[in-house]
Amino acid sequence: MGMTITEKICARASEKTEVKPGDMINATVDKLYIKDLRFAKAEDPKGLYGVFKELLNSIGITRAWDPERVIINFDEQPARNTKRAEGQLTAKKFKEEHGATVYEGELAGIGHNVMVEKGHVKPGEFIVGADSHSCTYGALGCFSTGIGFTETVGVLATGKIWLKVPPSIYVELKGKPPSWIWGKDIILRIMAALGPNGAINRTIEFGGAAAAEISMDSRLCMCNMAVEMVALNAVFPPDERSIEYVKQVCPGGFQAVHSDPDAEYESRRVFDLTNMEPFVAAPGVPSNGRPIGEFIGTKIDQAFIGTCSNARIEDLRVAAKILKGKKVHAGVRMIVTPASYGAYFQARDEGLLEVLQKAKVLVTASECGICTRPSLTSGETCISSGNRNFPGRMGDRDAKIFLGSPATVAASAIAGEIVDPREFL
Repeated sequence: MGMTITEKICARASEKTEVKPGDMINATVDKLYIKDLRFAKAEDPKGLYGVFKELLNSIGITRAWDPERVIINFDEQPARNTKRAEGQLTAKKFKEEHGATVYEGELAGIGHNVMVEKGHVKPGEFIVGADSHSCTYGALGCFSTGIGFTETVGVLATGKIWLKVPPSIYVELKGKPPSWIWGKDIILRIMAALGPNGAINRTIEFGGAAAAEISMDSRLCMCNMAVEMVALNAVFPPDERSIEYVKQVCPGGFQAVHSDPDAEYESRRVFDLTNMEPFVAAPGVPSNGRPIGEFIGTKIDQAFIGTCSNARIEDLRVAAKILKGKKVHAGVRMIVTPASYGAYFQARDEGLLEVLQKAKVLVTASECGICTRPSLTSGETCISSGNRNFPGRMGDRDAKIFLGSPATVAASAIAGEIVDPREFL
């Protein structure tokens, strides 16, 4: 029996010749990502580092598993509260005592983007991260998933994790996507079809002829949002586009993995992208997606391009293209938070930040920003490129959050209401 990409990576990580969905494996981790907040005493009075040291003492070892495989990123700078400040200080202490790669200052940004840009993700690897959106890295053809507090402590100590091999859902993308369609539109459409629980503890494997047409930034967005369907992970098969990207950011070799022709999938879904309309998700859950025509004319108070799902260089370019020579509507505040300082500096060098600022956009430092930081009061409406629109996500529970592509966000900011971005492209 053939195996899927995820099954092959799980087999390699557990030193098995073959695995199948439902098998329990003890996998060796290639990389562990931890964000600064995880080091704060938020989930346990002792904090992650305190529990980790207790575990080391109990199993009779003195050092962390492999500091070269541990990557820590400061997601918010400056720290927005004492818990975040505590987490950053503790992370520095961990580095001093055990070693790790720590990104802060102008080297940082949003961790999931930093992981990719700094070359910590390779095709075929088994990666876990102490954040639910760690599924992002599957865009490069690896297995990656988010893990919790206890699992993170265990991986820090041993470099291994128990995992049940997931069944895979094959999502075939066919047709040629129009120039006005981005990864956010595609994933919102897929999520609307599969539903909020449509991939519980499963792999979403993207494929089909149209998958090769999708940019790397859009692939990262699509894999990032798989967890909003409760997927364990998502993956694009390595192809010429992704392999070339990896070679640019990541020195050294890697082993690309592809599904066998006779691999078995739990189910298959087909989406024709030909003539597809832009998609927008209504408030409540990200799977509330519908064609943009149903939302035209919805008044907005805030427009936001940011978070780990968007605000990469592709997104900043399209926002600047739409906003060039125009102004954000007088009744709208627009915030752009680049996903990493890599994207920030590139946008600066290309003149994109100046275009945005002349359009009266507030361009902030690269961080998680208002993704979860209160910025909306009761009765306000936001159009966001983020990945979540739950009540209270960005402030008051009575505020409304619509999700759309950066193009939709930028166009709507000009109009003061949700509009079809095709009018501006």
